Amino acid sequence: MKSLMSAGSMKVIFAFCIGLSVQTTTLFAGQTEIELITSPATANSSLSRVVADRKGRLYLSWVSQDGQMLSLNYSRLDKGNWSPPEVISTGDDWFKNWADFPFLSVNGDNMTALWLRKSAKGTYDYNVEASFYNPKEQRWGKAIKIHKDEISAEHGFVSMLPMNDDRTLITWLDGRETRGGYQAADGSQGKQDVAGAMTIRAGVFSQHGDTISEWVLDGSVCDCCQTSSAMSSLGPLVVYRNRTEDEIRDIYITRFIDGAWTAPAAIHNDDWKIAGCPVNGPSIAARGSQVAVAWFTAVDDIPQVKLAISTDNGASFSAPVMVADQNTVGRVGATILESGIIVVSWMGDATNKAKLMLSLYSPEGALLEHTKVAQSNASRRSGFPIIESIGNDVYVTWTDIEEQNQVKVAKVRYAAEPKHSGSE
Repeated sequence: MKSLMSAGSMKVIFAFCIGLSVQTTTLFAGQTEIELITSPATANSSLSRVVADRKGRLYLSWVSQDGQMLSLNYSRLDKGNWSPPEVISTGDDWFKNWADFPFLSVNGDNMTALWLRKSAKGTYDYNVEASFYNPKEQRWGKAIKIHKDEISAEHGFVSMLPMNDDRTLITWLDGRETRGGYQAADGSQGKQDVAGAMTIRAGVFSQHGDTISEWVLDGSVCDCCQTSSAMSSLGPLVVYRNRTEDEIRDIYITRFIDGAWTAPAAIHNDDWKIAGCPVNGPSIAARGSQVAVAWFTAVDDIPQVKLAISTDNGASFSAPVMVADQNTVGRVGATILESGIIVVSWMGDATNKAKLMLSLYSPEGALLEHTKVAQSNASRRSGFPIIESIGNDVYVTWTDIEEQNQVKVAKVRYAAEPKHSGSE
């Protein structure tokens, strides 16, 4: 049974856009370097993500638009050079959203790509479709729907995680029960008169797209906050924004241990009571038994970005560290460097002076540095910035809308030896 707690309620609007300014304020012993990398994405591009493979190569995915036609593209950065952009899929019936958008997962020579396709006339009736790359034939397979229900409802806010044996864990928000859909214990499906809650589900898929396993991770979650997943030394971890009967919407985690998912547990009881979805999900990163979770909350109408750290594969977490207080719109990311240093990305305030920030923390949670990567202002068109680390370097991607939508990429290289800032 989920705990029920009371707090103030609020409605928050989250928006920003990114300019081209690149600055840094460093607390490192050396100098932090920020390099704006030439992007392979041309004009009218947006909704970008970066992901690294086990060989230390970076992949950039993005959506291009030509009239009503959308296309999902990707390119690989290898030894400083981008490969020629390739188109994974196109469509004029996709669901395009600033906070819920396509991306790519890489697992050795195998890849999985996801996008959202409209399933009915309702504004939020859309399915999650996936294509799996065949490295032997060097082509993308036929698109499949990852969820097996036939209910016209919201399905999205996906995270993906490479697993052993060329398998991929896919996690998504599933709205079939909000339209009265259900799935019985024997696997049969149907409809009922009483609508239920948004659920979070997960499935393991083979390299060919076959569903190997599927689970309901939580039967009541926030309707439109991003999910996030990471691999610890014990197995997969999934974080998301929960929703109690009393409208408490804090960040929860579930772990796949010994062949089963653990009961969902709060990372921290912020007790944020809010009557609507803030569209601001958490981000998790893991390296061995070290786990970091960053998230946004706005208890008592005070926007904050927090970080909690685990040293036992996510079984327990430290008291949260305050990353940003009041002057933030959230939109967080998290990654752990090879050194064990934790990096949190977040957006500054919602004015035309907002900024894209990276904050570095020691494995124990001591602040090491704040780095301003780009100037920004309030607009949903800029979407969510995404970060990824390779070694001790961090790559950041975002959409610049100063003149026209175009995906940008920056590389942030940190000094070798950090020093404690003495404050947080």
